[in-house]
Amino acid sequence: MPTAHKGRVRGPNVKPTRQAVAAYYELLKRKAEQGNVNAAGWLLQLDLLNQPREGQ
Repeated sequence: MPTAHKGRVRGPNVKPTRQAVAAYYELLKRKAEQGNVNAAGWLLQLDLLNQPREGQ
């Protein structure tokens, strides 16, 4: 059933490709190197999420 508001087209979620994810990381890295603290913070968060947890 279509929604009454305009905007994003509804549909299934699409997982980004590995190539797209790598491009996102490169973009964040470039922006962080240029002094963007938000990009640097996201890189830190992603690094923490990708580290294995102790005891698992």
